[in-house]
Amino acid sequence: MNKRKGFTLIELLVVIAIIALLMSILMPALEKAKSAATAAMDMSNQHQFSLVWKYWTDEHDGRFPYRMDIGGWPTLMSDYMGEIDKSIWLCPAATKPLIHGARPPFAAWSNNPTNAAGQTITLFGSYTVNLWCARPDRPGTGTARDPDKFWQTPYAKGCAYSPLLMDGNWSNTEPECYDEGPEFDGYWWEPNANEMKRVSINRHNYKVHGCFLDFSAKKIGLKRLWKLKWHKKWLLDAAPASGWPDWMATLPD
Repeated sequence: MNKRKGFTLIELLVVIAIIALLMSILMPALEKAKSAATAAMDMSNQHQFSLVWKYWTDEHDGRFPYRMDIGGWPTLMSDYMGEIDKSIWLCPAATKPLIHGARPPFAAWSNNPTNAAGQTITLFGSYTVNLWCARPDRPGTGTARDPDKFWQTPYAKGCAYSPLLMDGNWSNTEPECYDEGPEFDGYWWEPNANEMKRVSINRHNYKVHGCFLDFSAKKIGLKRLWKLKWHKKWLLDAAPASGWPDWMATLPD
């Protein structure tokens, strides 16, 4: 009887080495393809949201909501979403809320606003709205803000560089020119101060995705966030008052 010849140990090791080599070549390409797909889906989500905002403003004389109302923007816009898949509330890289164990910067926020019927509802999301895209609060309500800073309409000169919506770790932000950057990579949001920290997060390889008042979506380097015109009096040569935190210092400008 003929004996069947098997692999020798050396042949087996060669095959394993070839497989390992192929994997080392393919894995970076697969990761790059996955990252590109995530970015494309994220910007598509934000573009769809920008159209929802457009529908809202078009039905309200081309003007944004009052600042006091815009803090609950998810409920404010929900009636204009129609059959849009509600998964657009979440960036594909941040679909799990912090309260369910996700870690920053890949954690979604949760909020408990009150709807028009007076009911408290729970919302999850991973996008942050710019509170300067609003009308100033009605007299005698809300918190005093310089009314000349607000983008009261998306149909304003120079608005192509003004963010409406951004990857972020809270539902809204109201940044100022010299806000400090996050002290470390993975910092979670803080209330009522240095609100640029809510959007300067390392969610997409030291970049975030944002939607602008011309209803376009773009990829933005973290340092570039300070060069966008968040409100009408923004100083375009601004930077954090005490300099860049260590983890951001070497990032491209």
